[in-house]
Amino acid sequence: MCPILIKFVLILTLQYCSGSFNEQYRVPRATSDLWEAFVFQGREYVIQDLPVSWEDARILCRGHHNGTLAVLDTREKADFLAEALSELQFSIESVWVGARRRSAEDPEGYRWGEGLELSRTAADVLADEMDDSGHYPLWLNRTRVPVPVGGADCVALERVRHDAPVFLDLPCHLQRPFVCEREALAQTRVQELKSVRCRRGLYRVYDGRLDWHQAAAYCVLRSMALANIASMKCLKKIGLTMLKSRPSIEGAWVGGRGTLGQWTWVDSGLSIFSPSAAADDALEWPPMRDRSAIKQNGCLQIDRHETRDPVFMEARCERKMQFICYQGAPTQPKLTATPSDDNYYYVLVRQLFYWQHAFENCLKLNGSLATIDSNDKLVQLLLVMGENNDQPIEHIWISGRLNMTKEVVSDKVTYYWQSPDTGRIIPDPKSFGEASKGIYMPPWLDEDFTMDSPCLNLDRQDHLKGLVYGLPCDTPQYSICMIEKFSPKPVVDNSTVEVES
Repeated sequence: MCPILIKFVLILTLQYCSGSFNEQYRVPRATSDLWEAFVFQGREYVIQDLPVSWEDARILCRGHHNGTLAVLDTREKADFLAEALSELQFSIESVWVGARRRSAEDPEGYRWGEGLELSRTAADVLADEMDDSGHYPLWLNRTRVPVPVGGADCVALERVRHDAPVFLDLPCHLQRPFVCEREALAQTRVQELKSVRCRRGLYRVYDGRLDWHQAAAYCVLRSMALANIASMKCLKKIGLTMLKSRPSIEGAWVGGRGTLGQWTWVDSGLSIFSPSAAADDALEWPPMRDRSAIKQNGCLQIDRHETRDPVFMEARCERKMQFICYQGAPTQPKLTATPSDDNYYYVLVRQLFYWQHAFENCLKLNGSLATIDSNDKLVQLLLVMGENNDQPIEHIWISGRLNMTKEVVSDKVTYYWQSPDTGRIIPDPKSFGEASKGIYMPPWLDEDFTMDSPCLNLDRQDHLKGLVYGLPCDTPQYSICMIEKFSPKPVVDNSTVEVES
């Protein structure tokens, strides 16, 4: 084998092995619902930057984008998509496409669908990344690279030479962005007709017939929300604006939605039947077209006929009509329930406390600094850290101090962790050893204990994986307090506790 080819195979082997290692042990990168669409030969190709398995990509293409995983059965389609990948606003190395096989023993091999083969012979394997033979299809060279455990039965598209397409066989469980295809539909032209200011914000009236979900997405993408209207005065002003618009608007989507009889505003989560303090007449709110027969499900619109006062009316969410977006402070604040389980409330304290200050602050709340004595409590703490409206919290103080004893005769030093509020010993692998069988063991970091780091910390790893270890007690960070449910429900005022620097 020539030296250049040997070098190339070695590089591919190293890259693949590195990729396998990273696939297995990497921290998952942050994902988003970002996507971009391109039109080619009457088909729309949606490239979604959301890493999922091949099967989940197929599900999302059908259920979310109303299409299928992309079928690249011609060189022209593959060339087009590879070029589109090179033009994205986000960086993607490879994407799932719609070809796969049932298993390595599948006699039909890789295919896009029934009777639509994607050949993979020796002649189809890319001999060199600089190959520009025009052959289709081309596959990435996997010579001397072992097939991964579980097989490599699903197909992704990758690029070489910046914008040249090459197929890659991968295990179907790996997470990749994906490409859907669907019929290219004519774009709906949307234009703003008028705007009206009311209360604390601005309502914008749009002409362009969209269904409720499309209208809601249009508002969100422009840092707004479908309108939340919580007073008769605002409703009448908006109705007058709809009348004076050109074209005049008789019905428009707003931000209410009903599920199993529960009708709520999507921006606040509160019932549309709960008037705010700004409502002009709470007894008449909201003005429904037919209060005697309110539907169980659907979406909310403003209905205005001729010049009479506008009312709310339920409608099927699939209907296409004009819509109204709201820009400004929410009409009603969204209430967030205190996280809890059967026994405790879990209160996240967003102040940078030293460990002792965090411990004392929880006592002032009639609670205690969070303890981890079961997997259920660990999961609850990780959820509180990760599922909050602001940026997820990566580490917090928990209850635990390191103690040290020294034998007089042998000078042997022993360390053990103890919860200061209960006096209980916290099991750790170094102290308990074989005696730990049957005892819940927190997920400790494998390190030597030292009195330089005698206060206990919980780290949130990979979303719902915890890691427990000691830190210097004067490290400023957040904490979580646990309050028993028979105590009064906690009210946290983060301004009441002063911390010395």
